[in-house]
Amino acid sequence: MTGTPLISVIAPSYHDWPRARMLVAALLAQSVTDFEILLVNNAPDDPPPADFPQDPRLQILTEARPGSYAARNRGAASARGRFLAFTDSDCLPNPDWLAAFLHCAESHDGLISGAVQMFSTAHDMTDLNWAESYDFFFGINQDIYVRDGVAATASLFMPRALFEDTRGFDASLKSGGDVEFCKRAARQYSGPGPALVYCPQAILRHPLRSDLAALLIKARRVAGGRAARDGWRALPITLAPPVVRFRILLKKQSPGGTAKLKAAALILRIKALEISETLAVLVLRRAPMR
Repeated sequence: MTGTPLISVIAPSYHDWPRARMLVAALLAQSVTDFEILLVNNAPDDPPPADFPQDPRLQILTEARPGSYAARNRGAASARGRFLAFTDSDCLPNPDWLAAFLHCAESHDGLISGAVQMFSTAHDMTDLNWAESYDFFFGINQDIYVRDGVAATASLFMPRALFEDTRGFDASLKSGGDVEFCKRAARQYSGPGPALVYCPQAILRHPLRSDLAALLIKARRVAGGRAARDGWRALPITLAPPVVRFRILLKKQSPGGTAKLKAAALILRIKALEISETLAVLVLRRAPMR
């Protein structure tokens, strides 16, 4: 690829080539074309398959240091675009995802989060299983996160200059690095208004976790990552009753069926798991899960 792209799209991948293939296809179908794709392989022992898509805008990098935030930093270090757009290898951006971000960037020069729509790869949305039901309500809620000035890196857009001023993600974190980064970026931001705004027109789709074991692993990873990031300050938050989750459950529209009941039944089980993992990291000094 010649010239300097306007946008650098950065996505980490870890043993996820089938879904990374679909992400690349969705990005190559964007309505804007002035961008590069930096797909960062975080598993050096698992090179891309020989038939992986090739395009002048696509570059596959390798990051040996474990963790998605280390991989994102690797991508950002090679980025040439004026803007950085972060996503994940399992996401499927709508064709106008980047165009919507650019439109929102015309009136805001800080962090911009995009909408994430959760979908099932295994069931009809009116017949979600237990894990999918919980993930639908509590997986990624960008419109709620923005009220606290944070966003998930599944859909996050910003000027490259702001990323560099913030010195990138904390690569030592295995979870929660997006929250930590957004808070640091807010301190660096000097423009008018909030550092982070929500762009609901920038839509991408994210698969629901359909495996209960995978959902529980995520809960442990997030709780352990928060404990590693915040230390003992994480304990009161973890021990607090899940009031916010019940509030989300009441306000968020159900996809139908028994999803809301299944999600409600799992809240206390997930909370107990989070408490256990937090104590293991803080008291037993166990390393947080990847």
